[in-house]
Amino acid sequence: MNTPSSLAPLVDRYLGLRRKLGYDLRSDEDALRSFARFADREASSQPITTALALRWVTQSKSTERSYLAHRLRAIRSFAQFCAAIDPRTQVPPKALSAVRWQRRQPHLYDARQVRQIMRCARRLPPEGSPLRPHLYMALIGLLSCTGLRLGEALRLQLTDFAPRERTLRVPAYKFGCERVLPLHPSTVRALGRYLRLRRRWGAGGTHFFADADGQALKPVKLRETFQAITRSIVPNGARARPRWHDFRHSFTSRIIAYWNKRDEPVAHHLLLLARYLGHKSFQETWWYVSPARSDLEAAATRFQAYQHNPNLG
Repeated sequence: MNTPSSLAPLVDRYLGLRRKLGYDLRSDEDALRSFARFADREASSQPITTALALRWVTQSKSTERSYLAHRLRAIRSFAQFCAAIDPRTQVPPKALSAVRWQRRQPHLYDARQVRQIMRCARRLPPEGSPLRPHLYMALIGLLSCTGLRLGEALRLQLTDFAPRERTLRVPAYKFGCERVLPLHPSTVRALGRYLRLRRRWGAGGTHFFADADGQALKPVKLRETFQAITRSIVPNGARARPRWHDFRHSFTSRIIAYWNKRDEPVAHHLLLLARYLGHKSFQETWWYVSPARSDLEAAATRFQAYQHNPNLG
């Protein structure tokens, strides 16, 4: 079978298949759609080649090796998918994208910035539904106080929230296990207010956070809206602008710092935090702990001591 005249439909099929397997692929989607436009322009109806992939990667304005490697890895995975359709497809060698990954410092929101973002969300225009500003306020508040992944929040159903029990059921995601999170009373009240407004304005669908048509929120719209309401936030990390995911980093860093200041053994707390975040092991949680060196080192020291002598915890 020959490669179709446009790669865009293949990108759609690839993303749909991978997402059914539990992958999120938000950053990969941007890269693949950009590559598809480039390939359609430069080599229409031709199979993917290593040279074509490298030409696209190297046209980026960024020279950061980890960023370029990530883009090439996205194309490599997509090319493996395409090779099953068109045997002429070349899969870029793995060695080309083998660069040591370096974690980029996340932005950490403080309480003042979260309030500022909430105020901006409150001023959002309705765009088809008066619920829109209240939806974004509820979503931001939930991510900030629970550390949920954005993808987890967008997959929530109305039945996952149990106000009487003050809990939120989080379905399995990214190969993690389903978990039930306890909620602070103020969070329960805020979500309750949002649901009352949701019912008042007749929002349809079963998704907890849905658009005017009752469908799950679209990634592009989420990104555009978030950029608008965080435009005044000066980033304190290594990225050009704050991200949705930085709420998760901020939540975890805040928790670690709080436990460390209490001057109590926190080893067992760290293990609980890994489960709370939906991680199978503490190794996954390591990347989310506080970038503040003192908090991280103190927590790591206590955790290592606990591993050698559990009685300390």
